Amino acid sequence: MTVTDIPTAPSAPLASAQHHLAEAARFLALDEGLHQLLATPRRSLTVSVPVRREDGRIDVIEGYRVQHNLSRGPARGGVRFHPATDLDEVTALAMGLTWTCALAGLPYGGAKGGVAVDPAGLTEREFDRLTRRYTHEIQPLVGRDVPLTSARPDLTEAVALGVRVLLGPGGGRTVAVHGSGALAAMVTATLAEARFTVVGGGLGADADVLVLTTGTVTAHDATEVRAGMVVEAADGPVTPAADQILTGRGCVVVPDLLGNAGGVIASHNEWTVGDLGSRLREHLEPAYRQVAALSRDRGLTLRQAAHAIAVGRVADACQSRSC
Repeated sequence: MTVTDIPTAPSAPLASAQHHLAEAARFLALDEGLHQLLATPRRSLTVSVPVRREDGRIDVIEGYRVQHNLSRGPARGGVRFHPATDLDEVTALAMGLTWTCALAGLPYGGAKGGVAVDPAGLTEREFDRLTRRYTHEIQPLVGRDVPLTSARPDLTEAVALGVRVLLGPGGGRTVAVHGSGALAAMVTATLAEARFTVVGGGLGADADVLVLTTGTVTAHDATEVRAGMVVEAADGPVTPAADQILTGRGCVVVPDLLGNAGGVIASHNEWTVGDLGSRLREHLEPAYRQVAALSRDRGLTLRQAAHAIAVGRVADACQSRSC
């Protein structure tokens, strides 16, 4: 498969998600019916959400809730508030959470919500009214749905701690954190505590490790990356074409199924007992070992190996439940 054969547009997260699933389906030799079942959300809902503004006018905002798969347990996932979000993006994010939960050994399927609005353009009361009405409108799906609020500070910290678990001790290694906002700040602080040397320079930083906390890395961007390892702490920031360029020149790309799994593991930890750091190690370390072993033994990238393991587990659950 050449670079021109795979989706490259930053606005095509669902195309990227379907591409990764198709690769896993071919590797696992899944029959076409099972492949299509895994490619299709179990339930999707689009809602119109009216919100009364402070000046008395009413805006109608589109919202979404997608449950991708329920074979391994109730669907779990947060809500994305962004003016550019749409049903395709929400579907891709829900699918990614299905694979993340399966790879981490969590008893959930993937879900995601989305509201096409910029929260910065709303007052606190407007945002509160919008959130309450959106929650009311998606009630038909909530019965098999475990909400996860990804903007909570503790979950942001958990993603950063998960990256630290995956990377191990700093030992003087250099790391560049690409992005801004709460997650970038938390990853920077967490890795500095682990004795990594944090350097600036963005995508082209001269560093051992590049951690992506936001944005999209396209094929053009990939030519600027100098780090020997790239960790996806955000949802799918590296496009398939960029992934092929990076791995083709020997860069190790740790996919988001591992790189940002700390958030959903921490959320699961709220329902169980145990120290967060121990829980992260309990789930992430064996997952990484399994992915690395399959990658080594079968000549796959870490992303291909991660998807093969996760998709295989969900496929087995589907078949055992005759779903």
